[in-house]
Amino acid sequence: MTLLRRLPPLETALVVLAIVVLGIVGGTQRDAQDSGFDSFSSYDAGSGGYRAWYELLQREGVRVERFERLPAFLDAHVDTLIWADPLTGDPRALETTQADIVALQDWVKAGGRLIYLGTDDAAAAKGVLKLPFTTGKPRGVRAPVYAPSLRAAGVARVAWSQSVDRFALKRGAPALVRDRYGALALRYAYGRGALTVVADRNVFSNRVLSDLDNARFAFALAAPGRAGGSVAFDEAVHGYFVPEHWWQIVPRPFLIGVLCAAFALLLAFAGAAVRLGPPIVPPALREPTSLEFLDSVAGLLERGHGARQAVTDAVRSTKRAVANALGLPEDAPNDAIAARIDSSSLRADFTALVAFERPLDPDDPTLLRAAVLAQRLRKEYAPYAGSRR
Repeated sequence: MTLLRRLPPLETALVVLAIVVLGIVGGTQRDAQDSGFDSFSSYDAGSGGYRAWYELLQREGVRVERFERLPAFLDAHVDTLIWADPLTGDPRALETTQADIVALQDWVKAGGRLIYLGTDDAAAAKGVLKLPFTTGKPRGVRAPVYAPSLRAAGVARVAWSQSVDRFALKRGAPALVRDRYGALALRYAYGRGALTVVADRNVFSNRVLSDLDNARFAFALAAPGRAGGSVAFDEAVHGYFVPEHWWQIVPRPFLIGVLCAAFALLLAFAGAAVRLGPPIVPPALREPTSLEFLDSVAGLLERGHGARQAVTDAVRSTKRAVANALGLPEDAPNDAIAARIDSSSLRADFTALVAFERPLDPDDPTLLRAAVLAQRLRKEYAPYAGSRR
């Protein structure tokens, strides 16, 4: 009897999870492709895409690319930008912000060439890109008239949609294509750049680009205005958007500063984590001795030049004490106080002490001598008149 081998639970769970993820991704892509909306994207090879237009320009030697960033990143290397307005309700479309509109207008004013495909009366009412208004009800094209520049490019007949909006003619905007109901395509200056607006987006789609002169019409409109210029299809508006990271947006000096700060912080952490020498042991706490306390006070007085004040205070306080003991006023003259002292030795000590009353810069022996004399006189005289002798 053959025993069935038990499947490993972890590997089985990973395989099931991978199958579910692939199913979700495939379903999402299929829903996006089968959404029922023409994408007008150069990635789309279906009937409503612009893949054939992209490959036509590429085959004719035009530098063509797909622009998948915000309009703020448009620069001079893009000569012509093809912007096809998505259909209303298209779930793949990316919403255009006011900042995107301002950046797009600034790029055109600086010399860019924009091909705007579609109509937007709301934007025209706000003055965006000076877009023209539509005339009203869409109609079929009847006996269109093509501008000489298009006829020179071989454009004589174009397969238009069955129902197309018309632009109202505007001053300074010559009609590239028009019929009796209005303009189907206009071209006008905007700053140092130029705009070409085409009402019918479907005329450049894969389904009709090979019909009649549609390919010649598409090439004549999108050909770059300067040699070596590139033509870009805006794909961000159709959902093909490459998000920008903060390090791609911030100014380069700021980015360098952030990197240097991060490197310094990393070095600080590494220095704190790795010990490069023996640890420092703090000294044990203990009570200082009396001699150490006296040494510290003496050092403090020495740094503060306190010897002069110490001698002056010792002389004055001792003189006051002796005068009080002898019954004399505290401000009595030194000679009067010395005359009242009975002991000749104490009188000599007093005379020697008052000689230090105003020292200029006493040295250590002078300070010690004044302290000894002051201590001897204070010890000999009590707070009553006369000496203890």
